Amino acid sequence: MLNSKTFHKTLLALVISAAISACNGSVSSDKTDISIGDDPSETDELASYGSPAEKADLFSSYTGVLGDNLADPSVPSYDRTVYINLSDLTVSADDVSYFSIAEYGDTAAGDGIVITADSDGYITVNAEECRDTVRYVLSGTLSRGTVDISAVKKASLGIVLNNVDIMSGNNPAITVSPKTSTAFVELKGTNYLTDGRIFGIGYSSSNGKDYYDSSVDSSVDVSDAALTQKWAKGSDDNGVMATKGSFRFSGEGILNVSSAYKHGIYAKNRIYVYGGEIGVKNSGRSGIQSKNGYDMFGGTVNIEGIGNHTNSQSRGIIVSGDESKDGAGLGGINIEGGVININTVGKAMSAKWSVSTDSETAETTDDPNPVVIISGGDINITTTGVVIDDDKDQHDVTYYDEDGILVTETESASPEGIEGKMGLVISGGNINVNSADDALNTSIKYDSYINISGGNIYLRTTEGDAVDSNGSINVSGGVIVGISILGTEHGFDCDGKLTFTGGLAIGISGSEKEFASTGADTTTQNTFVIGNGYIGEQNTVMTVMNSSGEPVFAARLPDTPYSLAVITAPALAGSDTYSVYTGVNVSGGTEFNGLYTEMPQVSGGSLKGSVIVTDDAHVYNLTQSNAN
Repeated sequence: MLNSKTFHKTLLALVISAAISACNGSVSSDKTDISIGDDPSETDELASYGSPAEKADLFSSYTGVLGDNLADPSVPSYDRTVYINLSDLTVSADDVSYFSIAEYGDTAAGDGIVITADSDGYITVNAEECRDTVRYVLSGTLSRGTVDISAVKKASLGIVLNNVDIMSGNNPAITVSPKTSTAFVELKGTNYLTDGRIFGIGYSSSNGKDYYDSSVDSSVDVSDAALTQKWAKGSDDNGVMATKGSFRFSGEGILNVSSAYKHGIYAKNRIYVYGGEIGVKNSGRSGIQSKNGYDMFGGTVNIEGIGNHTNSQSRGIIVSGDESKDGAGLGGINIEGGVININTVGKAMSAKWSVSTDSETAETTDDPNPVVIISGGDINITTTGVVIDDDKDQHDVTYYDEDGILVTETESASPEGIEGKMGLVISGGNINVNSADDALNTSIKYDSYINISGGNIYLRTTEGDAVDSNGSINVSGGVIVGISILGTEHGFDCDGKLTFTGGLAIGISGSEKEFASTGADTTTQNTFVIGNGYIGEQNTVMTVMNSSGEPVFAARLPDTPYSLAVITAPALAGSDTYSVYTGVNVSGGTEFNGLYTEMPQVSGGSLKGSVIVTDDAHVYNLTQSNAN
């Protein structure tokens, strides 16, 4: 016979379930003591291989611009809401009466949803039999635990993070499945997700399943498993917050994610950001990664990638691509609004699928389309790693990867700013890149392209090109300042044609090699290549005057060495004689990172040379051999 306390709890749970057309199942009165946390001895042993992430806060001291928080137009109408309090492991259907998950997890959430919590703090929300569109509101603190939500195929579900603080154990903090699901994530309050896993450990359900180490039982068949330096029971899922489907973020709140293992936020399909403040601090692989796409319309994303593992430097926003019928034509990045701040050791932003390194079939109809499209938003990028590529003296290196597998391969590091393997299209936005390697890059030989028709773009690189395409570069608009200070690198560099049909731009090169002449037959806006003897001193103003003595181009030169400048402007128009002056005095005007978008008043300076422009050509060189 039920005691009074248990009877009243059971009765109330059944009443609530019926009120929401909920459960027909039986109520379990068995009570399980929930002891949160992994075995301390195992935790100490794993710590000898490295350290898990520490809780991070990327917004409490942030003073930069915040993106507009937009409503996600695809948010569904929810049939019901389930509230889960992680602090005391209780669940409610109305946010008023809460019931223990251990006692009533199979009834209190309603028909088709079973919630359980094991002794390791692993909370499972099984809604695979539920046909309703459900929103789950998570709140509270969970130490060394996980929330694992599974839904029906093609399900749309809501996840509200309302002042959540989860420190996971040997698993992600939050996981969502199946791969066809879409999770609409609304951010409220301030939330923290911290990964308890360690870089270099092979996590799986058992020793010999996926990974094994020297302690594996001799009776276990390890033919399908990989040898790791250390195995631990857990999950090798890629993200602290991970889904086999898609994430769509919105809201007014904050999400802080910290990882020292693989990725911060991971989606096997796509990631969309409409609102909220999302911060990821990662010493593992990528801050945010997906397979089929990253789309941003609003909100703010701050990423700090501080890991410098061999051949696995921490990166920012990465879309890997998926060579399949599901991934065909996808695999790109689309930025229409919001604010992105990335500071990483490795690559900052990349649509990275490459036919030369990632293709596994001869068929091309299933290939991704790794293109980055930017039409709005504010993007601020800094990369700090050391460039290691085929221009350097590369060596083979042996190291343990994130799963603890011993790898021998050629060392490599390319801390580029923004990369689209096939293409990069910029029509708007404010872009500021300070990178170690190429600031803007496309790398598929001959076929790739960089098309710029708008935006305010500042690029500065210490060991790479400011704008680098292994195919073509086409500039038809926008304002561009590109500075490459290394003696072998360039402001504009391409293997195809460099074409200017519009825009206001200056590309300053450490190298004396120019690429503007490659587009001599396609360029329609007058473009000048100005050699080292005619540019002027560092940190002084150079100007181009027309025959009437009016300034039509002006730029303050950088404070670093350079050998050549490529300039173009709409005002360099028509047949005329243009004179280049250096060391001029200026007043007034409007300046964008040294490039004047509205001409200043000019006086003084030294005449360095002149260019006679005719209607027969649009690319002109001012060098020792052809200066007038």
